[in-house]
Amino acid sequence: MYAMTRIAALAAIGALTLTACSVTTKSSSDSVGTEELEKQVADSLTEQVGQAPKTVDCPSKLEAKEGANTRCTLTTPDGTKYGLTVTADRKSSEEAVQIDIKVDQKPK
Repeated sequence: MYAMTRIAALAAIGALTLTACSVTTKSSSDSVGTEELEKQVADSLTEQVGQAPKTVDCPSKLEAKEGANTRCTLTTPDGTKYGLTVTADRKSSEEAVQIDIKVDQKPK
């Protein structure tokens, strides 16, 4: 049963390569910090896939301006690593920025 769930979750992660997901996250006036970014990406992917990633690592903060992006690494529960791109879509207020998340099609 666990193997079937894991396969379904990995297939769902692969589906995220076809569509991006968006969330609104808190930001300072000029950027979203790495911890907040990692939390929002993990929460969003968990909601989309139904299973939490083992880790999300975003080594750089995200500038809170439209079009800014950063690369992160998603590690699945079985240890498979995927790259992903987080892009700032727009500031929704002085304290929040809309982000789009796109997981790479193939693992690293």
